[in-house]
Amino acid sequence: MRDQRARSNVPLTGRSRQVILGHLLVIMCQFPMSRSAADQVPGLPAAYVTLLLDVVKRWNISDMELLSRFDLDRQVLTSPTLRIPLETVNDIYQLALELTEEPGLPFYLGMQMKLSSHGFIGFAAMTADTLAQALELAERFISLRMMGFSLRVLRDGDTAHLYLETDLSLQPLRDGAVAALMVGLGQMGQVLTGETLFGVAELDIPENPRFEEFRYMLPAQIQFNRPANRISFAATFLELPLVMADNASMQLAVAQCERELVAIGQINRFVRQVRGLIYHEDTGFRSVEAVASELCMSERTLKRQLAHEGTTFSDILEDLRRQKAIQLLDDQQASIERIAECLGYSDVANFNRAFKRWTGTTPGQYRRNLTDQA
Repeated sequence: MRDQRARSNVPLTGRSRQVILGHLLVIMCQFPMSRSAADQVPGLPAAYVTLLLDVVKRWNISDMELLSRFDLDRQVLTSPTLRIPLETVNDIYQLALELTEEPGLPFYLGMQMKLSSHGFIGFAAMTADTLAQALELAERFISLRMMGFSLRVLRDGDTAHLYLETDLSLQPLRDGAVAALMVGLGQMGQVLTGETLFGVAELDIPENPRFEEFRYMLPAQIQFNRPANRISFAATFLELPLVMADNASMQLAVAQCERELVAIGQINRFVRQVRGLIYHEDTGFRSVEAVASELCMSERTLKRQLAHEGTTFSDILEDLRRQKAIQLLDDQQASIERIAECLGYSDVANFNRAFKRWTGTTPGQYRRNLTDQA
């Protein structure tokens, strides 16, 4: 899987690396160490909206066209602690898709994503010793930048898997963010190591109609409509040294991340708790009433708290059903009728309609496609 060519980056001397890192730290340490209550609302850092502004310029879309109806402008977005509510980001992204008429927009976002887009997390990852350490830091602190997202790395013999999980349910933001982040992770891995890293990326979203045109520009073979979002690659990649490794700078960045983690209070934990209660292998899917009872709260309170997190119980339930459906369809021995029953659908027709809404195809056709690819 690995490209055996020598690194394309010109090695940095110790002095030049320290100068660059010093400048970056001066800039980043201008960020306040704590957040006001207003900054702790669920949302995405304004830097990601700025990234979107920069990407849509190639279609001659101005900042005003994209932001005016939301009472935002680029100057406002420069605030390092500003978070934009998820509903607003979703509306901005939807408008960007309409104005550009470009379904491949997530790929452009991912390819233009920089480590600096991720604040101190990006800086900590960039200055880590190895790719494994960089991913460990990203796994630990991703909630600082991407509330509702988590990363985990698992080793399976000679292969490593990087999983991206999300509680976000707002569309089209959810699927767009998954595609952009998966592409961005691959791009940033190459920047960190200075090497071309090949692998296989599985996405739990429908196939993008523009994918074929991007296939040869991406560092991984991409598969859509899979049960989970993960990148699989040679485990030896984890030991690759990073071109900007600097332990002292990394420690400063990690300390800042720790302070910010305390400041935001891990406010996305509630959604994860609800997701964990909705489905159990032995009992199947549970109702909103049952989950509310388990949490010792009223159904109304449960729905209100989920709304504060930018999601709903029905959205979470549907997302879990979609993931489980794809997982069960991989088992050729399980009938579609049995799968529909396991997912809580009263009949196969309802399951067929739901699955087609999720993936653009029927369960039967999806299963036939799996057989053809085998």
